[in-house]
Amino acid sequence: MRLIFMGTPPYALPALEAMWRAGHDVLVVTRPDAPQGRGRRLQPAPVRVWAEAHGLAVLTPARLDPDVVRQLADFAPAALITAAYGLILPPAVLALAPHGAYNVHASLLPRWRGPNPVAWAIRAGDALTGVTLMAMDAGVDTGPIVAQRIEPIRPDDTTGTLTDRLARIGGELVADHLPRLAEGPLPTRPQPAEGTRAPKFRPEEARIDFGEPAWTVSARVRSMLPEPGPYTTVGGVRVELLDAAVEAVLLEPGTIRQEGETWIIGCGIGSVRVTKIRPAGRREMTPAAFARGQRPAPTRIEG
Repeated sequence: MRLIFMGTPPYALPALEAMWRAGHDVLVVTRPDAPQGRGRRLQPAPVRVWAEAHGLAVLTPARLDPDVVRQLADFAPAALITAAYGLILPPAVLALAPHGAYNVHASLLPRWRGPNPVAWAIRAGDALTGVTLMAMDAGVDTGPIVAQRIEPIRPDDTTGTLTDRLARIGGELVADHLPRLAEGPLPTRPQPAEGTRAPKFRPEEARIDFGEPAWTVSARVRSMLPEPGPYTTVGGVRVELLDAAVEAVLLEPGTIRQEGETWIIGCGIGSVRVTKIRPAGRREMTPAAFARGQRPAPTRIEG
C-alpha cells in the first residue's frame, strides 16, 4: 500500500516503524525543525530523523495549506495514519485516503481526549490507561474506535516512562491492523459522545504546592516529568523535582526532613520522599548533595 504517516515525537516512531517493516510505501509528514535546548538551536523532529535515516520521503510543512494537500493527494495514499502529529487535520486531508484515516491515541478513549493524555492519566491517579486506534473525524479524538489495548499505570510511572510503553503498544496495534487495512476501511464501533479533556499544562502548574495531599503531590510531580519539569524553591534556588514517592510520615506542609541522601517533605496529608533533584543551572544530584552546599541547610520549602 501507499500510506501517509503523520507524527512528530518519539511516541510516533513505533507506529512508523511498523509500517516500514511491513514493506509499504510510506510518505512521512512531520512538524518543521524547532528550537531546542539552552542554545535554542533548530533541531529536526525525531520522526524526521528516523524517516530520513531509513530512506523515506519526508515533508515538513508548517501548516496543511492547499498546496500541501495537493502534494498529499498526488501521492494517492490508500490510508493515512497519525500519531502525535501536533496539528488538527482539515477535512480535505481526512478525505484523501479511500481506506480511511486513523490515529494512534495514548489513552482509553473517550477518557483523556486532547494533546496531553498520558500526563493527565497519571495526575488523576488512574490505575489503568492504554492506547486507542481510532478512525479520525472532524472532532478532537472523537472518532469511532477500531481497537484498544489496556496498560496498567505503575506507582512510579512518569509521563516519560509511561509514554514509552504506550508507544510500543501503539506500534503493535498498527502492525496488527495493517493486513486488514489493505482490504479496505477498518471496522469500527462508535465512541461515546461524552469524554474527559487532557489539555496542555499551564506554565504556572509546574510549581508544586505541598499543601496538597501527598498522593496528589506525587501524581503531579510524576505527570510533569520530563516536561515541563515540576519545581519548587529551596534556599532561594529553583529546584526541579525528579521523583516524589508517597510516605506515611506526618510533617508540617513544606517541612524538609533529611534522611540519608533523600528528603522527606511534608504535605497537606502525609509526605513525599524525594531522591533526585536538579537545581537551576546544575546537574542532577541527591537532595543531600544540594543541602551540603547551602548555608544554613534548608529545612523548608519556600512559597
